[in-house]
Amino acid sequence: MAASSGRPTSAGRGEKRVGAMKRIGRVVGLGLALIVLLIVVRATWLRSSPAEAPPAETLEVNESRIARQLAAAIRFKTISYQDPARLDTKAFAGIHDFFQSSWPAAHATLKRERVSRWSLLYTWPGLNPQLAPILFAAHQDVVPVDAGSLADWTHPPYGGVIEDGVVWGRGSLDNKANVVVMLDAVDRLVRQGFQPERTVYLAFGHDEEVGGSKGALAIARLLEARDVHLEMVLDEGGIVVQGFLAGIDKPVALVGIAEKGSVGIALDVESKGGHSSTPPRHTAIGLLAAAVVALESHPMPVHRGGVSGGLLDGLALELPFYARLVLANRWIFAPVLNVVFSRVPALDAMFRTTTAVTIINGGVKENVLPIRARAIANFRIHPEDSVDLVVAHVRRVVGPDVKLEVGVRSEPREPSPVSPIDSNAYRILDRSIRSVYPDAVVVPYLVVGGTDARHYYRVCDNVYRFSPFRLGSDAMTLVHGTNERLSTKNLVRGVRFYARLLQDIAGAAQPSSE
Repeated sequence: MAASSGRPTSAGRGEKRVGAMKRIGRVVGLGLALIVLLIVVRATWLRSSPAEAPPAETLEVNESRIARQLAAAIRFKTISYQDPARLDTKAFAGIHDFFQSSWPAAHATLKRERVSRWSLLYTWPGLNPQLAPILFAAHQDVVPVDAGSLADWTHPPYGGVIEDGVVWGRGSLDNKANVVVMLDAVDRLVRQGFQPERTVYLAFGHDEEVGGSKGALAIARLLEARDVHLEMVLDEGGIVVQGFLAGIDKPVALVGIAEKGSVGIALDVESKGGHSSTPPRHTAIGLLAAAVVALESHPMPVHRGGVSGGLLDGLALELPFYARLVLANRWIFAPVLNVVFSRVPALDAMFRTTTAVTIINGGVKENVLPIRARAIANFRIHPEDSVDLVVAHVRRVVGPDVKLEVGVRSEPREPSPVSPIDSNAYRILDRSIRSVYPDAVVVPYLVVGGTDARHYYRVCDNVYRFSPFRLGSDAMTLVHGTNERLSTKNLVRGVRFYARLLQDIAGAAQPSSE
């Protein structure tokens, strides 16, 4: 009988492979189980702990009177232009006189200063000078109405018509309503004998719609020169939205904690001219078109953390459990979220730097080859990106044959800093919102447009953006749009909100956020 070689038989080797595969399978299975457990635990542990928000005291507000005041403010054509020589000085002087005559108690108590002639800064001295002041901001100016749209307006845009509980006209929503309800809230508190512990500023710019350099920026620099550092700034930005997202029945109160930057970049392509009967493979317009398609096909990356993460965490709490699983575990469901965001422009804009090609031109005649072609793209920059990152992205996507001009038509603007959501100021703001809108879900979010708020970071860390009005998900079509309007019920809620917030943050010695 032959001696055994000692080598494992094929059957033995097979058993070892099977054993190894089983061990690997157990490890993989255990790993998957742990991942599933982690996913479920993260979704389950996602909880909010908002401070108690007792309902706001029923402040008697004369609804018809506040509606008439907004309607009267609308009739002043306080339009701002890039060319300051076009400013209607009589309109601004008139609205200033109107403010004083409509809210005499506030004007008898608060000091009013004119900044850059047409912006207003009100000061309500606090009893305790050791407490950092607060500032509420709004703007008096409005954008012009396109003459071609006049026939589409239900009521004249500067008519200030009140009909069926709605105030119609340019500025009703952006942003004269904020000015009116702020002044009314302050006037009421003055008449009731309220005295703030903190100094309160009201800042009403006159050029927000063209950048705010003469208004809000000048006010911020004035406060900086006076060594004022604010506890909180509250400007326009978010609103209370009904129907913000499918699956959430409650209204969502959006509190802006940052705003996007902006840069315009021109794409220029040049080629040899000539007759169209003997064209090259690609004309200048064709090359430019390819560059535009490349830009639109390669958007900048989605950001699911930071300023965007706070919004997702807040919304997740109100969604069905399966949706909460996804939002609470963005690290693993990123591909799913990217697809979802990209299909909803309003959501997509909150989570990435957006690309919009807005102007294109080239060519002079049908049978002449164009020598040059140009397109201009506007990028709204997410706080996790920068102007330099956008320029590098565009250069990489369009290639070296396309020339770039950065900052065309306007100066590039970096994104604003991100304000904290763990500050005492934010907690009080959250509580005041829910006292007026007890059913609302309060969440931080990124403002995709520009506001005066960004100018105040030089004197404040806690800069927030919120208007206390409840609107539908189509609200953005009204801002700068045809048939801009606001309900009188919203005006009443606005007065109650600012009165409550003033009492909450300035009515007693609140601890500083710093």
